[in-house]
Amino acid sequence: MDSKVEKRKSKMVKLLAWFLFLAANCGLSAVDCFPATKVFLHDAASKIIPNSTFLYKLADATQGTAKVTAVTNSITGPVTGQYWPSATAGHIITKTAGGTKIIWITSPLSAGVTIQADNGPNPWGFESSVACNCGSRWELLRWSVATGGMTSFGTSPDNGTVEWSTTPGVPGQSNIVKISTTFVPGDRIVIVIYNDDGNAVTEASGYTWTLDYDGPTGVDGDTYVNFTETITFSADSNNAPARPGGTN
Repeated sequence: MDSKVEKRKSKMVKLLAWFLFLAANCGLSAVDCFPATKVFLHDAASKIIPNSTFLYKLADATQGTAKVTAVTNSITGPVTGQYWPSATAGHIITKTAGGTKIIWITSPLSAGVTIQADNGPNPWGFESSVACNCGSRWELLRWSVATGGMTSFGTSPDNGTVEWSTTPGVPGQSNIVKISTTFVPGDRIVIVIYNDDGNAVTEASGYTWTLDYDGPTGVDGDTYVNFTETITFSADSNNAPARPGGTN
């Protein structure tokens, strides 16, 4: 009997030590190390009917298979005014240099969930020159199936990304700070990425920076947003009563 008790105590001590190690190395808590859902950016079109202002691309929990790119012209910084629904002052990134702005819309959520934990994106990309001084800023919005309107529930800090390198990689990226938001089945998550200055530098015009996305696991193009919460999706269909173009 004493032997069994000692073994249980030993296991509990090991588990506690492992949890403390994770907490020390993962920020606020051990769960930050293991986001429950990764939402990947794809090049496939969303089933939502597009308008002339944006390209609507699909995002979901399925890993991509082949890297594609979105190229954005740099501008003279400091870059400000990155917020939805400002399509001009917001500096939303483009599919091609000087081309149509691009946003990502998930398939409808299949179950309700409250999203509240702060987690960061994992963006792959690069800039055309070290003089670009370019970074990115991220915003998340809830698209309501009931109204079709969109409400922001998370943004990363202005100038929160380490400047892109001239070779593809994942720069240091601040978390997307979220407002606790409850989603119902049929709601969608919208991901908007903005052109921004890199951290502690000022963007310069005349260059480009490239977001690589829709790639396989762990290599160039493996771009996604982390969520600690478990998020599940239904098959993508045009079930929303309005196009995204404003806020609730």
